[in-house]
Amino acid sequence: MTTTPLVSIGVASFNNSPYIRETLDSIRALDYPQVELIIIDDLSTDDSVSVIEKWLLEHTDFNARLIRHTQNQGVCRVCNRFIEESRGKYLCLIGSDDNYLPDKLTVQVMMLEAAPPDVGVVFSDVSKIDSAGNIIVPSVYATGQISPSSGDVWLSMLRTNFIGAMTTLVRRSCFEVVGPYDESLAYEDWDMWIRLARKFHFIYQPQVTAHYRIHGSSAMFRRRAQIAETNLRIVSKHLGVSAEGDAIIHEHIAAFSEQLYLLGGENRVYWLQQRWRQKRDLRGLALLTLARMGVSAQHVARTYDLIKRVRGTETIAG
Repeated sequence: MTTTPLVSIGVASFNNSPYIRETLDSIRALDYPQVELIIIDDLSTDDSVSVIEKWLLEHTDFNARLIRHTQNQGVCRVCNRFIEESRGKYLCLIGSDDNYLPDKLTVQVMMLEAAPPDVGVVFSDVSKIDSAGNIIVPSVYATGQISPSSGDVWLSMLRTNFIGAMTTLVRRSCFEVVGPYDESLAYEDWDMWIRLARKFHFIYQPQVTAHYRIHGSSAMFRRRAQIAETNLRIVSKHLGVSAEGDAIIHEHIAAFSEQLYLLGGENRVYWLQQRWRQKRDLRGLALLTLARMGVSAQHVARTYDLIKRVRGTETIAG
């Protein structure tokens, strides 16, 4: 007799009370029969917990529970807590403002069940919705801005994070190989996908299985300098694996260190030093010198803009 494997679904909840009921409803509407739902609230300051508790009381027949953090510990700790608490053979995570489509798990479980053990992750296409739930991008891959890749995706993933985290399904056993999420990072997914891709193959499922919500309070609209430095730390972990990988990483360090300088990041001098060691060009030397002198990128931009005006040419903004 074939048993249906349990899938554990984690919801990372933080200050998304206007959207989390819709997220939970989308999970309950999944047509896959064997799920456990673990909602982890990372000390929301809005009424997210009240909304979640009310939803749980309304759906006592559903295998779901809430874990409340008494301190805000960040999304990477939330992900690790979910892994620790879950029992499923397969795991997936979703933000508390995103939604699943009903057949998301049915197809993905079949794909992983049929795949060899060196396949650790299946992922799919995703659409983007606005704060009201209207679809604004029907398919992220159809835009041509990013492209999916299957099989050995390590170099492709090192170039760019082309996977929507909420579209994935991952074998639990993979985390036993690569270890937990890095809790020192500002966000979770790109680091984990790169680490998994070094050990396992990925399968692309050409179907939209989730909605990713774009709204003004989304995490990526905040903490931009912290995210830039996290990107630098993520890619630096993989220096020395291969010459082709190092070439990609050096380009990332050049770009992200400049971004960190533009954003006024606290460790901009350190990362511009790393950029200079790997790419000794005039631009890198100038940025490092300015950063060491304490000259802000905004001051440089204002000075450059003034020079352009004196010369009677267009401003930077123009």
